[in-house]
Amino acid sequence: MGLKNKENIIKWKGIALALAGASLWGFSGNAAEWIFSHTAVTATWLVSVRMVMAGLLLLILVSFNHNIFSVWKNKRDRMDLLVFSLTGMLGAQLTFFLSIEAGNAPTATLLQFLGPVFITIYFALKFLKWPKRKEWIAVLMALTGTFLLLTNGKLDYITVSKEAIFWGVLSGVSVAVYTVYPVRLLKLYSSAAITGWAMLLGGLAVSIGTQPWEAGFIVWTPSLFWMLGFVVIFGTLLPFYLYLDSLKYISSTETSLLGSAEPLVATIVSVVWLGTAFGSFQSAGGMLIILTVFLLSMPEKGILKINQTVNK
Repeated sequence: MGLKNKENIIKWKGIALALAGASLWGFSGNAAEWIFSHTAVTATWLVSVRMVMAGLLLLILVSFNHNIFSVWKNKRDRMDLLVFSLTGMLGAQLTFFLSIEAGNAPTATLLQFLGPVFITIYFALKFLKWPKRKEWIAVLMALTGTFLLLTNGKLDYITVSKEAIFWGVLSGVSVAVYTVYPVRLLKLYSSAAITGWAMLLGGLAVSIGTQPWEAGFIVWTPSLFWMLGFVVIFGTLLPFYLYLDSLKYISSTETSLLGSAEPLVATIVSVVWLGTAFGSFQSAGGMLIILTVFLLSMPEKGILKINQTVNK
């Protein structure tokens, strides 16, 4: 087998891993929507359980190859980890699932993809640097896509509740926070360890209010157990590992772009499985938002470099 063929196989392996991870994330949102629609489980309860269980499992797996406690030895690193856990990780997780609870998985997923636009705006304000033409076009595409997604092309009609829109947009802001804030930590420590701690700490924080151990209001059925297991294992732990493994074979930019499969999968699964109505203008709006990510990820000496190592 020639060198070129080996390189192609390696690249396709990375592509397959990234697509598998993104697809599982897309399925996960719909599994959460099913849980909210068919059981008494709330978004806050699900987030607390999901983050604690996934965080613990992730830390256990990472501990075989890394010292997971090293981040706690430095005061600044400890503080950065706590801030990231409570604002970035918890903020993104909670707002995303609250948006699903109030609306549906495809809309919540697509609104979360506005994160790169907010990152662009943040860096423009931080460095007092006027965005480049490409970035202006991306912002315009995102705004147009969001309008079409939420209105299906009708000025007097909103396809989802205002609450779902509020939490969805805030989810995009939170994605920007947890993409930008932990950059320094990720250069010093294992990204899997940082994500594991952030999930665990964020989950414990929200558990104080939700008290998930007091679940007398929930009627436990085999279907609910299966769905919860899917959200924790196949919607959190496995896709994260698939993402990390894909980085061995393809670049982070390529992986981020392939992550755009998530909203596509979320939409298809929602329409086929949950019977969600999705109009042609909404589909066009979703594609515009996805194309925004592609545009902002194009190689250039711009102010944005997408890094989704801690996404989801």
